[in-house]
Amino acid sequence: MIVCMIFASILFVIFVFLFMTANDVIAETMVVCCKETQTEIIKKTQIEMNLLIEGMKKSNMLHDKRKIKQGRKCKKKIDEAKKRLEQLEKGRISVLDIIPLAGYRVMQLLGWDASNEVVKKLYRKCTQFKEKKEAMNYTYFLLASLIGNFLLGMTAFCAGFGLALGMGMENRSLVIGTAAFAVFALMGYIPYDNVNSVIKKREEEIERQFPQVVSQMTLLTAAGMEVSRAWELAGKGGTGTLYEEMNRVLIDFKNNVAPEEAYAKFITRCSNPYTTKLATAIIQNLSKGNAEIVKLFRSLNDESWMEHKHNARRMGEKIQSKLLLPTMLMFGGIIILVIVPVMSGFSF
Repeated sequence: MIVCMIFASILFVIFVFLFMTANDVIAETMVVCCKETQTEIIKKTQIEMNLLIEGMKKSNMLHDKRKIKQGRKCKKKIDEAKKRLEQLEKGRISVLDIIPLAGYRVMQLLGWDASNEVVKKLYRKCTQFKEKKEAMNYTYFLLASLIGNFLLGMTAFCAGFGLALGMGMENRSLVIGTAAFAVFALMGYIPYDNVNSVIKKREEEIERQFPQVVSQMTLLTAAGMEVSRAWELAGKGGTGTLYEEMNRVLIDFKNNVAPEEAYAKFITRCSNPYTTKLATAIIQNLSKGNAEIVKLFRSLNDESWMEHKHNARRMGEKIQSKLLLPTMLMFGGIIILVIVPVMSGFSF
């Protein structure tokens, strides 16, 4: 028990030392990342709310209780994010927010910068759903949070294990120590691992939604509508990741961002071959009118729908393979129910 408590004390002192030696630049970097996260929540939720309102107006369902409830949730989420942002502006941070400071200091001591392989790998993933500068800040924050929570987790493990031994719990002491470690470890690891699930979900949604979007844009531009207007109407034609990213481009337009830059950001965030072709075609034809771009849209439309069919077929085969084992188990159970009574002379 004494050894465990000594180790816990040493680890805690190391954590406090790392926390106390973190300079103002590190603290400011963490606060900026927290601000960017809350700003992103506000922006994304506002887009979701706008798309919801557009959908209600289009379908003439302004009194739909389910959609109204969804809208209220969005409003509540925006208000909470704004309140949190105001607190950060005043320099108020929560206790959980200070844990990454020790992680930042560890990375600083290890010399982890943008050239580090771990940082670069995570940064490439983050750029798929954040702006470049925000992605780098978020990358450092995730790694710092992971390291900081791991240090506290090891401290909690030693302390929990030692206290449990001192209370005579013996076999249960390891379980208590592991549980204490798991609480902090999961607090750091879940946001880090969530990056992969976010990327996967985004990729699936974009692949599924793209054929509908490009079909609508093809019809509108073929009818003589300007590409920018067709983009706006198509972007408001549904809900989901792709529609949100299209609306981000519209927001950039309103903020006087150059079209080339706005579409380039769209390409980076979506990271999909078809969205890249679509945005690249628009950039290359900004000054050429709709004559050429309609042909490109039609070609892209046919290609994307063909790929959509292939993906649906592959998904069906994947589902069938997953259902094979349960089906075989059910079949085996039915065989047993039939054969056992026969073998036992119908005596149960």
